[in-house]
Amino acid sequence: MKLMKKWAIVLGLCLATLLPRTGAAATEKADYVFKNGAIYTIESANPKAEAVAVTGKKISYVGTSKGADSFIGKSTKVIDLKGKMLLPGFVESHIHPTLAIFAQGADLQCDTVEETLARVKVWAAEHTDAKVIQGFGWRYYLFPTTGPTKAELDRLFPDKPVMLVAIDCHSAWVNSKALELAGIDAKTPDPAPGISYFQRDPKTNEPTGWVVETIAEQMILTKLEPPTPQAVNAATAGQLPKFAAAGITAAFDAGIGVMPTELGLEGYQQLEKAGKLPVRIAASYYWNNPEVTDPVAMALALREKFNSELVQVRSLKIMIDGGESQHTAVMLKPYADQPDSRGEYQISPKLFDAAVLKAQANGLDTHAHSYGDRATRAFLDAIEKAQRAYPRSRSRHVAAHVMFLTDDDVPRFVKQNVTMQTSAQWFSPDPTLDLIMKIVGKDVVSTEYARMNSVLKAGGRLAFGTDWPASGWVATYRPLDAIQVAMTRAILPQYGKQQVLPMVPPENECITLDQALKAYTIDSAYVLGLEDKIGSLKVGKLADIVIIDKDLHKIAPKDISTTKVDLTMMNGKITHRDGI
Repeated sequence: MKLMKKWAIVLGLCLATLLPRTGAAATEKADYVFKNGAIYTIESANPKAEAVAVTGKKISYVGTSKGADSFIGKSTKVIDLKGKMLLPGFVESHIHPTLAIFAQGADLQCDTVEETLARVKVWAAEHTDAKVIQGFGWRYYLFPTTGPTKAELDRLFPDKPVMLVAIDCHSAWVNSKALELAGIDAKTPDPAPGISYFQRDPKTNEPTGWVVETIAEQMILTKLEPPTPQAVNAATAGQLPKFAAAGITAAFDAGIGVMPTELGLEGYQQLEKAGKLPVRIAASYYWNNPEVTDPVAMALALREKFNSELVQVRSLKIMIDGGESQHTAVMLKPYADQPDSRGEYQISPKLFDAAVLKAQANGLDTHAHSYGDRATRAFLDAIEKAQRAYPRSRSRHVAAHVMFLTDDDVPRFVKQNVTMQTSAQWFSPDPTLDLIMKIVGKDVVSTEYARMNSVLKAGGRLAFGTDWPASGWVATYRPLDAIQVAMTRAILPQYGKQQVLPMVPPENECITLDQALKAYTIDSAYVLGLEDKIGSLKVGKLADIVIIDKDLHKIAPKDISTTKVDLTMMNGKITHRDGI
C-alpha cells in the first residue's frame, strides 16, 4: 500500500509537469486566443496545433481548439484565423537597421545606366536644398568590372557633390566635386590598399569616381555630410515598423557602421524605453579596422552595458573580407577576370585568429563576414584552434554569407558546430549572376555557390537573414522573398524579368519549405542566443508570432513571395495588423 501511494505521488508530480504543455485548464484567462488556422509550431515533437493562447508577453497554451476554450475569458480577444497560417515570428540573423540612412535618396534599383542617371536627376530637382545629391542601389552589372566613373555624373552635376551608394553598400559612385570637397586626389593614399581604395586611372592615378569598401566610403562621407546620431536613429526608427510589417520580430544587428556602436545601441534603447521598439535587437561590436587591437574587450564591455529586455549585445562581428563584385572576397582560386588576384583580407588571419581565441576564452560569440571560400576556410581554422584551447566555452560561432564553399569545408560546419548564415534571396538568376560568373569563373559558381542544402544534408545548422539594405539585385528585407528563392533558386518575378539562367547553379542546392522556415525561426534564434525564448511556439516562450494570409504548405513555391503578412506580434504586443 505504501509503495502504491509513493508511485501515485510520483505520477501526480509528473502529470503536473506535463499538463501545461498538453492543454490543462487555464489558471488565468488569456489576452489572445488564435484558432481555426494552419498553426505551425517549428517544434519537431508537435509541429502542428489547432490553437494558441497568449497571456501577457508569453505563450500560455499550444494545443487543440477545445483545450483553448478554458483560456477564453470576457476580455480575451479570440482571433479566427480562417485557415490562415500562424508561425513563430521571423528572426533576422543578419541585417543592418541603422544603414537605413544609406538607403535614402534616389532609388537606383533599375536596369540601365540611363534610367539610373534619370532617377538621380529627378531626385536632385526635387531636393534642391540638399547639400549632397544622394542615391542608393545602383547595380554592378551596369558597368565594367572596373566600376562606374565620375564623368557621367560630372556632366550632370559639375558644381554639387554626388554620392551614390551601391546595392550592396560596399562601394559608392561619386563625382569630381565630391572628391574635391573630400580632399581626394592622385596623391591621396588609399586607406587600405587592395581592400578599401579609390579606383584609379592607370595613367594619371587620378580617382575615377568608384570608391571601394566602407573605409574609403566613410572618408568621403565624413567630409561631405557626416550622418548625425539623431539622423541615423530617426532613419532606423522609421524602418523598424516596416520590418515588423514583413513579419520580423527579432533581428541581429550585424554592424552599426555609420557611427560609434554605443550611440546606435543607445538609440535602440531610447525606442525601447518609449515603447516604440517593434523588433527585439541582438547586436554586435563591428570590427572592420585592423588598427583596433582588442576588439574582444570592446565587445565584452558592450555586452555588459547593453543587456535590457529588448536590446542586447551578443557577439563580435569580424569583417574578414569583402565581395566578389569589388574583387575583395578572399578566394582559393584566382579571379577569372583578374588572374593575378585572389582578394585581400580586411582583417588578417593573424589578427582574427587571436580575436576568436580570446572570444572563445571569454564565452563571447563571433559572427564573421566570410564571403569567399578561402575566407570561410580561414575562419573555420581559427574556430578549430580556439575550440581545442577552450573546449568547454559557451561561445557560438557564425560564418555569415558563405557565398562560395568547397566540398572539404562543408562537413566542418557540423564537426565544429558553426552556423552557416546566408541571404537566400541573393541566389536568383538575375543579371548579377552573369557578372559573378565572369568575375570568379563559371566553374566556381557551378560547384561552390550558395551551398545551403549541402550543409543541411551534412547535419549543419542554417540561418537566414537578408543583410538589408545590402544586396546584389533587389534590396529586400522580406523573409517571404528569401524563402521562395531558397526553395526555387529562381527569379522573383515581381521585381523584374531579366533572367540569366532558369535556376542558379548548383541546382541541387534548393531546400524545402520546412527547412527554410526553420532557418528563419528557431535556427536564427540560436544565432541571437535566444532559442530558449523565441523561434518556436511553445508554452512559456515569448509571444512572437506572425500570421500569413495563406498556408504556405498549400501553395506553389513560386507564389510564396506574393503572400501577405496579416499580423505580427512581439512580446505579446501587436506590432503590425492588416487584414485580420
